[in-house]
Amino acid sequence: MTTDRLSVVDEIFLRTHRGYGLPIVLQGILRTDEVVARVDLAAIHANLALGSLGRRVVTPSIPGARRRWVPSSETLPLVVDDGRIPDSDVLDWADAQGDVDLDPENGPGWRLSATTTRGGGTVVSLVCSHALADAAGLIAAAARAFEGSAPQRFSRRTSDLADAVKLGTTVTAGSVKALAGLVRDPESRRELNGYIGGSDRTASHDVAIATAVFDVAATPNNAEFVAIVSDIAVELGLDAPVSVNMPFRVPTQGANGIGMVTIDVTPGDTVDEIKTAYTSAFANPAGAPGGFPAETVQLLPDRLAATLTSKPGRARVLCSNIGRIPDSIMEIGPHRVRSIATRALHPGAHRSVTATSLSAYLAYTDRQCTLSLVGTDATLAASSDDVRRGAEAVLARRRLDARSWR
Repeated sequence: MTTDRLSVVDEIFLRTHRGYGLPIVLQGILRTDEVVARVDLAAIHANLALGSLGRRVVTPSIPGARRRWVPSSETLPLVVDDGRIPDSDVLDWADAQGDVDLDPENGPGWRLSATTTRGGGTVVSLVCSHALADAAGLIAAAARAFEGSAPQRFSRRTSDLADAVKLGTTVTAGSVKALAGLVRDPESRRELNGYIGGSDRTASHDVAIATAVFDVAATPNNAEFVAIVSDIAVELGLDAPVSVNMPFRVPTQGANGIGMVTIDVTPGDTVDEIKTAYTSAFANPAGAPGGFPAETVQLLPDRLAATLTSKPGRARVLCSNIGRIPDSIMEIGPHRVRSIATRALHPGAHRSVTATSLSAYLAYTDRQCTLSLVGTDATLAASSDDVRRGAEAVLARRRLDARSWR
């Protein structure tokens, strides 16, 4: 991390923990075929506390200064249960580990827990607030902790007053330029009007969580992943075309290096057509409209900022390709991790609404991948069994060798 200040995207995820939007925590779930010793898990827990997850958010007293990160050694205790749970209950256990009230401001913002299975294996859950890290950041923190390295990566504290002056100057100069553009450019005015009315085009629904995870003996590319998940959404009852949000990595000084594009997918679209659609969308990702600086929202009250930043990217499906998991995470002490799932969950979701009905996450290990599905719309999937059955039907039609975790 090259700055101690929160980025625009960092603050979006922080606001969800403050009650403005759908709270998001990231979770990695690791499975071994042997029982992992508590001492090995304790070492990882200690390394995580000393690494990049060991921080919290502070709000400066000077108006206009951005919130900043400070080191924090406070942790939730490592929980290791000899639960001997049935393999069929692994996902239910993991769901429960994600339903935790993490606090990126007062801490702690992450938790490590584990249990054993009747088959003699171990299941490990690492959960962190999305404000602390995106998927790449969480994986990087875990990789360092698993390999026994946990350097603090905090920048030198910057001046609150200097940050307030810098942010004010950036927003003022950018806004003046954007206003001038609105006067002379009809396209900028249409973009701004479309942004303001964007949230009205997609209805939100109350959140009800349903999950499924599959180990798949294949390594689909990004377009194939989107095609599979779009088919699952239609199988569950979503009308076509399916609007799909696709996060991608962007260079940033914040904890969350995430951009977003949205495409529409219709059953029967070829992989090449899907690839062409998202490649074109990458040229115009979601962001601040009309040339206004994105940092403007960091000067606004939480409620107004949350309203403005919720407008772009309101698709019904999210497809997040996490990528290949580093080899260092595939070993816990002397034990090999045979499967790892990565996903986002929503603690306290029953108090929220969202436009997204289905989220999907793909992680690769060796010659297989793990597909994680999180449904949030009870009208499409009233239970986790509904999500599992819908996915099984699509995976079978596509002749993919898949093994459900449930």
